[in-house]
Amino acid sequence: MIDEFVQGIQGLNTRSDTELVQRAKEGDAGAFEMLYARYHPRVYRLLYGMLGNRDDAVDLTQEVFVRAWIELPRLQIEKTLYGWLRRTAINLGIDHLRRSQLVRFQSLDTPFDDEEGEPLEWQIPDETQDVQAAVELNELQECLHRALQQLSAIHRVVVVLHYIEEVPVEEIAQQLSIPVGTVKSRLARAREALRRHLEPLLNKGNEEHDMY
Repeated sequence: MIDEFVQGIQGLNTRSDTELVQRAKEGDAGAFEMLYARYHPRVYRLLYGMLGNRDDAVDLTQEVFVRAWIELPRLQIEKTLYGWLRRTAINLGIDHLRRSQLVRFQSLDTPFDDEEGEPLEWQIPDETQDVQAAVELNELQECLHRALQQLSAIHRVVVVLHYIEEVPVEEIAQQLSIPVGTVKSRLARAREALRRHLEPLLNKGNEEHDMY
């Protein structure tokens, strides 16, 4: 019986989002749990990247999946469920920032200074990498995380959406209800700010590397 259960779980894990959504609509709780396990980490990282606060990201991640469960009978997906989950997460994240008055999206000078939470995992070191390379990559990721924390919220949001989630500029503009040119301007300001924060760290790393 245990073997059959394990095989059933493995079978669900190989199914497409469309198949799992359909099975969940038919009352298969295991199918929805598989979708949750498949996309929970990505939704959390997106929201943490936007909000910079672990507790808020956890709460809104749960809200995303609660809404997915409620909307399940009416949910229509073309390719993957993540597209729907991402749009829902972005909308919830933006609404949260506005309600919390952490950011006015028409302002360029509101700071975002909450550094609580866990580092974003933009990349996961390959197991085949040597230890030194893995350490250097982890250090770089930590530097990126700290630099991102230094951005104002309006700049941080567009960076996360465009460079991490690969959301097109036009879609970001629509989500934030701002002109495309404003999105591009904020991305440019964010790149410059990140460069200023990262340049001393990268130069230090290059100097240490040259010593060997």
